[in-house]
Amino acid sequence: MSVLKKSYDKHGNHYNQSASENLDGWLRTDTADHWRYERKYELVNAFSHHPDWTWVTVGDGRLGLDSVNIKKRGINSVLPTDIADSLLIKAKAEGLIEEYSCENAENLSFEDESFDVAYCKESYHHFPRPTIALYEMLRVARRAVILVEPRDYMIDGSKYHPRGPKGLMKDFIKWIRARLNLPEKEIPLSQRYNFGDEASYEEVGNYIFTISSREIEKIALGLNLPAVAFKGLNDYYDPILGSEPKDDSSELFREMKERIKDADEKVAAGYGTTSMLMAIIFKQSPDAQTREYLSKTEWVLKDLPRNPHLK
Repeated sequence: MSVLKKSYDKHGNHYNQSASENLDGWLRTDTADHWRYERKYELVNAFSHHPDWTWVTVGDGRLGLDSVNIKKRGINSVLPTDIADSLLIKAKAEGLIEEYSCENAENLSFEDESFDVAYCKESYHHFPRPTIALYEMLRVARRAVILVEPRDYMIDGSKYHPRGPKGLMKDFIKWIRARLNLPEKEIPLSQRYNFGDEASYEEVGNYIFTISSREIEKIALGLNLPAVAFKGLNDYYDPILGSEPKDDSSELFREMKERIKDADEKVAAGYGTTSMLMAIIFKQSPDAQTREYLSKTEWVLKDLPRNPHLK
């Protein structure tokens, strides 16, 4: 059996086990965990003035709840998909969703531009070949693809480096060396390449991928697409959050919000980057209302140059 086939099968079986352990918590809307997830649907509001656009959710095996939450924000048609359909069958039987499709994200069965928007939240990093899945989403979407995923801080580290005693000392030493016309200190060969930390894998066997704004931008440029948009998001996870109320009566809920607030303040001061990244790849230039929403809600929208050699 190939490595890919093993990964696909393991992910499919994983949901059968997760369902029995987490089903009740997934359906609750009064928990701290639900508060976390609500923040990851904020970007749907950028398109809520187009309620009749058709959406597809990719990797939405947890009862199709991504599609349910997108619909709650005013989108009329959302088709949930996942490589495992056991929970999607259950969700349809219980009236949570109307339809679904069992799909391998790396080989979607839909025709080109079958939907207006493709949405993938916290599933991309599970895929064995996520870039292939992203190109598939771009193939089946007419207007935009949305990702909400863990962020690669090795690539997306802050461009602003705050000055502290260490920074001042380094600058001073650099200034002295320049004044004395001393040769630059040679950097060891091993430090001339940017490798990540120790590799992370899930129990089902896949390497955990992360995304960065630069990688997303390059994919859009390679396809001659008009724009990308990004917003960082700090998150905090604890398994207990699924049973904690989302109000200040919960000490853990208060602690979660405080940790997120502290992380936001550090990012704003230039210390590192957010733990997650929300990204929109536009296949058509965003309209005025979408641009206005993104601007008001601290998104960074970048209009990309068009390839001059492609008419």
